[in-house]
Amino acid sequence: MAGVTRGDGEADAEATGTDDAGPAMRRRRLLRTGVNLGASAALVAGFGADYVSSRDLDTITYAMVRPDPGSPELEPRTKEVPAAWHESLRIAFEAKERLIQAGAESLVGAFVVPGSHDGPAASLSVDATEENVSDALADPSDGVDLSVNLLEGVPPQPDADSDRADAYQLPSLSSGRVPGGVVCETDAGHGTLTPALYGESGSPFFGTSNHVFGEGGTMTTEHRGEPLAVLVDGDPHVVGTVARGYPTADLVRVAPTDGFEPRSAIQRASPRRVVGQYTRLGLADLMARGEKLTKVGSYSDRTTGSIEGIDGVTCYTGRSCKTGQLKWGGQGDVVDGDSGSVNYHVDPENPDGGVLVGGLNNARTWWPGADFSWGTAAHHLLDEHGLHF
Repeated sequence: MAGVTRGDGEADAEATGTDDAGPAMRRRRLLRTGVNLGASAALVAGFGADYVSSRDLDTITYAMVRPDPGSPELEPRTKEVPAAWHESLRIAFEAKERLIQAGAESLVGAFVVPGSHDGPAASLSVDATEENVSDALADPSDGVDLSVNLLEGVPPQPDADSDRADAYQLPSLSSGRVPGGVVCETDAGHGTLTPALYGESGSPFFGTSNHVFGEGGTMTTEHRGEPLAVLVDGDPHVVGTVARGYPTADLVRVAPTDGFEPRSAIQRASPRRVVGQYTRLGLADLMARGEKLTKVGSYSDRTTGSIEGIDGVTCYTGRSCKTGQLKWGGQGDVVDGDSGSVNYHVDPENPDGGVLVGGLNNARTWWPGADFSWGTAAHHLLDEHGLHF
């Protein structure tokens, strides 16, 4: 991606939080409110969804769902949303891309922040080390509010600190079927299994954050063949070996071995079954309606938080920036060892039948003045790598 790649692919090291407060980060708000928003964006800003007629509704695909639990095939789910809200998102997505393509070295993170269905319009939330990052959107016709958090650099990450004795372990492996949300172990550390992932073959595979494999997980194939184990009564049981990593998504693909089978389920979630995933617009719609995401990590169990931004780019850690990022909750929602867990929301058309995944949980903030968790959105895995839940 032009403008943001700062080295060969690698994975984020897992972040830990801090309660320290200090002047390391200053917040500035820079507003660039366009005068040429057009009828749709003006409707969002001024009139609200209560005044939108059926002629002013758009149909969006909000989720991709597997209609049958045993099928890897996906079918689209659609709904109607205010056309003006939809148009304001389009404008914000395009403005974010222009900001990224400008290639400002000071850009550290950028997320689209959808408005509610009755206003205001979508905006951009940006982390940068220099205020002039906003120059990339200097044209008033952009029509996008830009909120800039000015950082005086991002401090080094603290060392991870987790004890596997504190993690949730499977009570048994007798069935050979392994759900997500349980602790997994590599030679380099611990993480959390995703629910079953699917690729072009249609066969399920295991997954977790690529950085759980340490330095070996910073490239695509360097850790190919390395074992991934789950714990039962403190004993590791190898359930698969690495097929490949996706460093810019911080995901590793693990092929099952010895008859073990990944399940489309999240241990201790309610309901447990994973039936699909949200699209980019589906996440925007959830945020517009104030709906929250939940995650089950092997160390911190279940937490719930609000969506803070979508379709993001992050350059907080590592040698390359990561696109397709989802920001949600607080830094306490993801702790050491939770990396690889997923965030999710109940299926709105069948709340008792399953959940839809929002994305991976790969990291959390550790610097003063910031309080969120983030990771690669599920829609980005599908769009860029052909992988889905």
